[in-house]
Amino acid sequence: MDLFGSDLSHDAIGAPAWPELPAEARAALTRLMTQLILDHAATTATPPAKEAGHDL
Repeated sequence: MDLFGSDLSHDAIGAPAWPELPAEARAALTRLMTQLILDHAATTATPPAKEAGHDL
């Protein structure tokens, strides 16, 4: 599914196109999506690998 392609019918889902949104709404959505991505990255980051040693 291409979420950002021009093949989407905005009438079918009832959402305005990105350029049609007010600047304040675009800025707020961008901040929210950025925070969502950063939060997700922080919770799914792989911990640093421990060196496999033979010391007890």
